[in-house]
Amino acid sequence: MELRRRSRVSVAFLISLLLVLSFAGDLCFAENRRLKNVQVSLRAKWTGTPLLLEAGELLSKEWKNLFWEFTDLWLEPDKGSDCLTAKCCIHKIVVDGHSVLSKPLGSVFEFSRMLRSASPRLVLYRQLPDDSLSSYPSDDEADSEHFMGDLSGPISRVKAEPFLISRNPRSPGGSCCWVDTGSALLFNVTELLSWLDTSAKLAVGSAEQPELFDFDHIYFGSSIASPVAILYGALGTECFKKFHVTLVETSKKERKPEVTE
Repeated sequence: MELRRRSRVSVAFLISLLLVLSFAGDLCFAENRRLKNVQVSLRAKWTGTPLLLEAGELLSKEWKNLFWEFTDLWLEPDKGSDCLTAKCCIHKIVVDGHSVLSKPLGSVFEFSRMLRSASPRLVLYRQLPDDSLSSYPSDDEADSEHFMGDLSGPISRVKAEPFLISRNPRSPGGSCCWVDTGSALLFNVTELLSWLDTSAKLAVGSAEQPELFDFDHIYFGSSIASPVAILYGALGTECFKKFHVTLVETSKKERKPEVTE
């Protein structure tokens, strides 16, 4: 009787020991599994690009008109003015991005944003303002601020370093936004309104037009047959808002396309 009782105790102890060892093994396995997580860090050759602009490019890849819907959201009065931290701004960007997408595409948008997959495209876009400015004479070579008149040929300039995207292009007066009409650069809304009034009286095809590319953002509802105005500027800046609002109002009335780089 005593031997049978000891056997039961021994068996119970053995089972308990096996359970403890098994639990400990699971913990070790789980710990090892956690340690095997791979963390990848990519270091680009450029300093970085604005998340707001990246979001616009990601939405444009899904559907071109989403770029303008997202732009309109960020042109609302006091948009983001209550944000005091970068985290708050990023949250607003994500929320607005999701608001113009379906739920499945919203997940793709968030994943692409985290990968910064639109950053290389913005780096390429950064070269275009320099090309626009280099197509016209500098301040010393022109009598007017916006360079009207016939040109014998493009003025060559030293090109900017491809990856110095934190540097603003050297525009007259330090302007961060301007409109390229193909024959003039317009650096304020007053000049733009004057050009819009003049171009409305010209016959279609009579004025020199800037070249358009597949990656350009053409305002929906615009007609390519009308005079083209290319807006160089960044969403989130005050000068972009002023130019954009003026061009959109004209585009809706007279079907002039707006393109933003």
